[in-house]
Amino acid sequence: MAGGRHRPLRYHRATGSTNHGPITHDTANHDTGTHNTGGTRLLDIVRIDHISIAVPELEPELQLLERLFGFRRAGQWTSDSDSGYDGMSMDVPGSSNIGWEVLAPDSPDSYIQRFLDGPNGPGFHHIAFEVADVRGANTELRALGIDPWPAAGEDGATPVETYIHPRGGGSGFLFQFFGPELAGDRSPREPVPDVDHSLGIIAINHLSHAHPRADELAGWYERVLGMESFHRSEGGEYADFTTRVLETSTRQMRWELIEPQGEDSFVARFIEARGPSIHHVTFEVGDWKRAIAACTHHGVPIFGAREGETDGGTWREAFIHPRHTGGFLAQFFWQERPGLWI
Repeated sequence: MAGGRHRPLRYHRATGSTNHGPITHDTANHDTGTHNTGGTRLLDIVRIDHISIAVPELEPELQLLERLFGFRRAGQWTSDSDSGYDGMSMDVPGSSNIGWEVLAPDSPDSYIQRFLDGPNGPGFHHIAFEVADVRGANTELRALGIDPWPAAGEDGATPVETYIHPRGGGSGFLFQFFGPELAGDRSPREPVPDVDHSLGIIAINHLSHAHPRADELAGWYERVLGMESFHRSEGGEYADFTTRVLETSTRQMRWELIEPQGEDSFVARFIEARGPSIHHVTFEVGDWKRAIAACTHHGVPIFGAREGETDGGTWREAFIHPRHTGGFLAQFFWQERPGLWI
């Protein structure tokens, strides 16, 4: 974001594997690494490192993420004279090998405070990818007509990280890319211990991006990030939106695109209030009754609960409102067997 500085990326350990089988609907069994989707790959993405949120206060959010979501604290930092924020990196339970980052402003002048005061705060701030080569990533972005930010590091050197700005090609969301210099330890991480009265998350399934033209945005994700579309909702399947689902090149999670349909669409209201941006995150849980009991235990209401049947198997889903998560909309689902829920 203009005028802001992000701390140097660090931390999340990947599996180190670069071998993938065929695309499946089983999000609990994806490994990480570079994958050739068969199309033009412009950015050589090694892995999805983390999802970042911004909140007014750090500690209350960390406690919520630990107790309800079962996340584990992995590393905290305090601001220096330039950064303007404090933060914590967290490990997420399950197989996705994607971290979670929480940022909070350290002063009223912090650019994180400006984000919080804007239409998208509090909530999703950015997503970070490790790429094989930042210089190459910048070259490819410019070839697509996207101006990477910053275009150069100190003294004109190649930066060790670069960004697609929300208003500079990111369709309302900030994308961060960093090279091997900041990748840190890639050894397999220790499993996150199970937390009593937590949701029982087994994977991050997807992020959902609300946009008025989903097909146009899908083309962008395919060209720039090497994603591959594999599902489109049928006409009339949902009353107020249509959806497309893409597989990420690393197979760590999926990406959903939702487009408003009709005059009273909740997606249209979201876009009107916040602009095109990330709408929600979806987690898969291993036990539906446990997840519901966890919400009850923590006094967190759910809404939008549904259940259905696909190919003779049952699935269930529900949402937690942003007012109960610190600013982001969370969906969780359970499926009787892999591949039933999309």
